[in-house]
Amino acid sequence: MSRDVAIGLEFKHDIDFEEVLDRLARAGWALLREQDAIWYMTDFDWKHLPLDGLAKAKRDMRTSYEAGEAVGITARLPDGETFANVLFHEERTSVSLIPLLDYRTIAHMPEFVDLGWYLERFLAPCRDLPIVRTEASDQR
Repeated sequence: MSRDVAIGLEFKHDIDFEEVLDRLARAGWALLREQDAIWYMTDFDWKHLPLDGLAKAKRDMRTSYEAGEAVGITARLPDGETFANVLFHEERTSVSLIPLLDYRTIAHMPEFVDLGWYLERFLAPCRDLPIVRTEASDQR
């Protein structure tokens, strides 16, 4: 059975992806998928590089972003155990957080993803940006 979990932020105007990534990094997020690899996306094509390849990944993402394509990167949240894809959409006014399969769930209701936990961690570094909409969904 398929499950789609997503947190979305929409902004009043264009937001640069590197500004959001820098904010997440300052809040303790790590831009990595594994202990030794970065996973990133340009125009819906996922690629991976060793950890020392972050500058190259950002350059590739910048080229695609400037061409009007979607870009993304996998990040480890500050708890050190939870991973999610951070996707920047083509129109440049929205970003999505897509938690990866080992979802953080509500303790006394493990059949439900703890959307509030993800939303709080995603919103906190971005709270002073011109956010006009937030959305959280868990579709089973």
